[in-house]
Amino acid sequence: MSKNLKSYGLHNIQDLNYKFLSSSLKQKFITNYKRCSLFESQISKITNSKYSISCNNGTSAILMSILSFNIKNIVAIIPNINFVAVASIINLIKGKYIICDVNKNTGMIDKYSFLEAIDFCKLKKIKPNIFLPIHYAGNVVNLNEIKKIATREKINIVEDGCHSFGSLDIKNNPVGSCNDSRCTTFSFHPVKNITTVEGGAITTNNHNVYKKLISIRNHSLIRTSIEDPYYLQNPSLNFRMGEINAEIGLQQLKKIRQFKNKRQRLVDYYILRLKKYDKFFSIYNFKSKKIFWHLFVILLKGNLKKNKKNFMSYLSKHKIQTQIHYKPLSFHKILKKNAIKTFSKNSKIFYENQLTLPLHTKMNFKDIEYIDSKIKKYLNV
Repeated sequence: MSKNLKSYGLHNIQDLNYKFLSSSLKQKFITNYKRCSLFESQISKITNSKYSISCNNGTSAILMSILSFNIKNIVAIIPNINFVAVASIINLIKGKYIICDVNKNTGMIDKYSFLEAIDFCKLKKIKPNIFLPIHYAGNVVNLNEIKKIATREKINIVEDGCHSFGSLDIKNNPVGSCNDSRCTTFSFHPVKNITTVEGGAITTNNHNVYKKLISIRNHSLIRTSIEDPYYLQNPSLNFRMGEINAEIGLQQLKKIRQFKNKRQRLVDYYILRLKKYDKFFSIYNFKSKKIFWHLFVILLKGNLKKNKKNFMSYLSKHKIQTQIHYKPLSFHKILKKNAIKTFSKNSKIFYENQLTLPLHTKMNFKDIEYIDSKIKKYLNV
């Protein structure tokens, strides 16, 4: 049995060039310096964006993006199938939010769930000003029609691309190109498509947003004179990335095509091996050269859905780590309590059906065969 299955996601940094890592620590500055600048230029190249700003993690990227709008009374629309970070951020900065529903098949917001939230806001005379859609599992939200609605309603779009760095949208634009948004955020946590150990980035095509983000990253301070060393524009924090993290990111970017192809081969083999269980679950993932899959997801049916906990425990007993992405935001009492309104019908369905199986570049076909064998034994087919 492979050790590769003890985590649903796993970093792949065993081939790091330690000579370059060491040199990154011998520079004049070891944070937010030359390696970070080079990393940012490479991200812009990959995402086809004008500007890229590195930071210390994906949560910071979201917070920085929200702060860059300089909105006094934040009213955000956020999808219910989501990690807790975005709702926690809005709570911490005393904003308000509407938790909108998702498509029950994709786990992502669509035009209809967005319009449901907009109609509620109009009925209650609420004016939302930020929308934060999340691209899920590597898949990409179709923002084409949503953008038209958001523009009409004067709502800023911040894409959460933490799952989908390296994916292409329906128009073959890279996630992060910001053709349908003011900015896009990324996470480079160890389980993501590439890693900087911890780190994040924001892309944008708006020069004013870029300049604000640069300032926000460094406490929003402006240098003035010797006797009066700096001027504080707005309260902010330190969101800088270390040079050694940027160097790891640069080395990871050189392998991005290799990582993407490896994950796609694993997904294709998963589909081949598991499609015979279509009576018990459907497979979320699909064959596509556009998508850089972050997660491998199955949607349970019937008795398997009802016995989800037992199924997960069985797989865990056999050293196969599963995960749920995600518990709806509205299922967290504190987040629901602080929401203006929650929509959860389809989110509940997706949550109850959803299960994540291991997917990362250290896996091989034998790992998938092992998973297949254990599922077969459990289902007794």
